[in-house]
Amino acid sequence: MAKTTDKYLYSETAAVQGLYIRKIMELSPSVKLVFKVLEYKGLLTQKELVAESYLPPRTVRYALGILKKEGILEERLYYKDARQCLYGVKTPQYDELLSNFACGMV
Repeated sequence: MAKTTDKYLYSETAAVQGLYIRKIMELSPSVKLVFKVLEYKGLLTQKELVAESYLPPRTVRYALGILKKEGILEERLYYKDARQCLYGVKTPQYDELLSNFACGMV
């Protein structure tokens, strides 16, 4: 018999981490740090990533490129300043929504 507290043991962060663990295992420490910052903080701009991770801007740009190449990164338009983008980690729900949209189900 399952306890009522068992349903709270599984978080979205655990789901995201389990989904991408094989992909990020072989990446550099700076890329892993950027991934973790995005995982915990949500959508951030490049400047906010630099401030949160204490990495140089060039290293953050490199890490974002690698994460985008691996298919882990979600990139959105930043409406406050159209010159910037918001970056975040793709969630399984995001991929399902995109596939449903592409199939005409949404």
